[in-house]
Amino acid sequence: MSKLHGNAVMAAATFAYFASVMQRSSMGVGSLSAVEKFHTSATALSALAVFQLVVYAVMQIPVGVLLDRFGARILIIIGAISMTLGQFIVALAQTIEVAYLGRMLVGLGDAFTFISMVRLIVAWNEPKQVPKQQQLLTSLGQLGQIASAVPFAILLANTGWQNAFEIAASIALLSVVFSVLFIKNEPEHEKHSRHEMTIRIATKQLVENIRFAGVRMSFWTHFTLQSSGSVFALLWGVPYLVSGQGQSREFASSMLIFQTALGLVLGFFLGWLASNYPRMRVRVVVIVASAIIFAWVVMALLPGRAPSWLLVTLVFVIAAGGPASMLALDFSRTFTPKERLGSANGFVNVGGFLATFVTMAVAGTILDFVQQSTGSSSPYTLEGFRWAMSAQIAVLGLGLAMFLLELRKTRQTVDV
Repeated sequence: MSKLHGNAVMAAATFAYFASVMQRSSMGVGSLSAVEKFHTSATALSALAVFQLVVYAVMQIPVGVLLDRFGARILIIIGAISMTLGQFIVALAQTIEVAYLGRMLVGLGDAFTFISMVRLIVAWNEPKQVPKQQQLLTSLGQLGQIASAVPFAILLANTGWQNAFEIAASIALLSVVFSVLFIKNEPEHEKHSRHEMTIRIATKQLVENIRFAGVRMSFWTHFTLQSSGSVFALLWGVPYLVSGQGQSREFASSMLIFQTALGLVLGFFLGWLASNYPRMRVRVVVIVASAIIFAWVVMALLPGRAPSWLLVTLVFVIAAGGPASMLALDFSRTFTPKERLGSANGFVNVGGFLATFVTMAVAGTILDFVQQSTGSSSPYTLEGFRWAMSAQIAVLGLGLAMFLLELRKTRQTVDV
């Protein structure tokens, strides 16, 4: 019975994460539609995603503390309700300022979901199975990106802004129902009281986590590997491919699907690798991070538009970053006692989204600056995107350097 209940918990939690990824990535597909609807600049458009991700990142540490205190079930439910409300507001928005509010509520709800799912995976699985389950269920949840790239995109094109976002909100509402019915914090035989875990104690544990170099190393792992794929999928990928590289919207949608599908396959492989060859994790981080940086350097130096095969290669490389970034949480799990894992993972999960919203904001500013400098009629040009997307090189370079620094400190006390 416990096994059956565990499967139901994992299924409901995965669906909640699927719904959150769909809500999160819907604006990436709708970015060009947002330009037409709100008649806005690149900087203002980037703010739609940036405000959402700032709320997400700012809430990660408080959510981690709340997770240690109250458990995953109530946080996932609250998160799904917030995303439902946010998407309905976006659906009805007539000005971009109202849409900002809606996307911030989406970011708030999204913040409650992922690390809560990770906590449930740890609670309901044997330790050796956790890396595999973490990669598998995260990858399945990422199929929400395909839901945005295909059915949501079709709805947006054929039924309009309001209907598409209302249907997306309904998916989040459905996850509320499943979470209420099926999610439990832990098996009965492992059930423990949280009334002794006050917010003050949980906050103290957070400080203790951050003081350890291994947790900081995990933060920089996530910072470096997660951001490029998120920038591409959540906002700038479709405009970059369509307006910058002259590809069709169908090609752009297929690249988002390819990115997600490849992440799913690589997630299986990396879950197996982390379970059976944990010492390989550091090599994977360095190789994948270096490959992503190199790919954007190539795109920056290319004199004209890239051929389709090179764009497919670019997406292949950045797609590896998503599943590889999950190694950050696997590092954190091996360093951190279970009772304070929520606050540790909350801190670690800030990393990728901090890098993401910084890159998004800088890219939007650069696009508008290049437009003003060149006198172009649109900010979405090849030259604009060449400089805007190159901002990632500096961000990712910083992340890789800090990862290597904290790795050296970690190895003074722990065998990684």
